[in-house]
Amino acid sequence: MDIQYKKLEKNDAQSLMSLRLSVLATDPYSFSVSEDEEKQVSKGAVERAIESYTNSPDRIILGAWKNSELVGVVGVERFGNKIENHKARIWGPYVNKTARRNGIGSDLVQKARDFSFSVKGIEIIALDTSSESRLAISIFKKYGFQETGTQNKALKFEGKYADLVYMQMSKPT
Repeated sequence: MDIQYKKLEKNDAQSLMSLRLSVLATDPYSFSVSEDEEKQVSKGAVERAIESYTNSPDRIILGAWKNSELVGVVGVERFGNKIENHKARIWGPYVNKTARRNGIGSDLVQKARDFSFSVKGIEIIALDTSSESRLAISIFKKYGFQETGTQNKALKFEGKYADLVYMQMSKPT
């Protein structure tokens, strides 16, 4: 499978919106937002969000592309407040179900980890994920993340709860 990885740009907004909506239709716990809420987000808002990452040295939204289709994504951002500035956060990792089991999720996590630790001063990477995302949790563990806690019943969709699993890793010495 020929996959290309690149930093998302403003003109990728529609592809990102389409991927996120397709995800929420089948995996409602993936982004801590409902499909209805996601549909309310304007293309302009997504373009501005992507631009804010494009113009920052310590934030990135990375996409995995198969031909011209966005099939995976992950975001990384440094914590903004001074007391947590030594940490980065991985957010929104996802690979479309049709593209799974091809190493894309692993590649995205590895690239997000490598980017994070390439940013001067980053010592810790943190993330949270739904307890329903067992495959994602196993990928994070493969790349050195450890579970640090759980928030029980953090997410609720159609009467069913899911926990949030908190994970982090320290920069290898």
